[in-house]
Amino acid sequence: MEEVKILVAGGEEMEKEKVGFDFEPTEDELVLHFLRPQLRGFAPRVPGAVVEADPCAATPWELLARHGLLQRGHGYFFAARRRGNALVRRTPAGGGGSWMHSGNREHGRSVTALGVVARWSRTRYGFYVLGGKEGRRSTGWVMTEYEITDPLCYRRADEGVEDEYCVLCHVRRSCRTSAGKPSSRRRSLVQLAAS
Repeated sequence: MEEVKILVAGGEEMEKEKVGFDFEPTEDELVLHFLRPQLRGFAPRVPGAVVEADPCAATPWELLARHGLLQRGHGYFFAARRRGNALVRRTPAGGGGSWMHSGNREHGRSVTALGVVARWSRTRYGFYVLGGKEGRRSTGWVMTEYEITDPLCYRRADEGVEDEYCVLCHVRRSCRTSAGKPSSRRRSLVQLAAS
């Protein structure tokens, strides 16, 4: 395993194993310590914890394998987006599927130690491939996309509006064990109707 030296308070270096260390930040930590500094042009607090790669450039399993994260089963990515509210994010031709919006856009806010309020949104997507009765089926892979919705928390008002912005995406397998399967209640209702 590779080791990475991380500088901590007081100038001490702490060794941390690069592969295998658990990186499970809260939403506040994702927004304040990773996404906001990225948008401001600063280096992340934990180098390599968030990879610069577009999750829509490949299937989720190919993306994680490409960045050595497949064994971990999830990864965090910075991706550029253009203004507009797309409900479908497609992989390139031959990519084998698309990320489809799977719920409401939820809003939150985080506050820095200096009192700066960062307003953000969280959008969830599911990865679907062609097949099944409805023409597409879920693969069980999900992506949560975090976007800072108030640019004034990371840039000056006189800088104008940007055409592109950066989001932070968490790609992982769904924690629902029944993803794509009918619920037990629905199965029992179907069995009752059949008898």
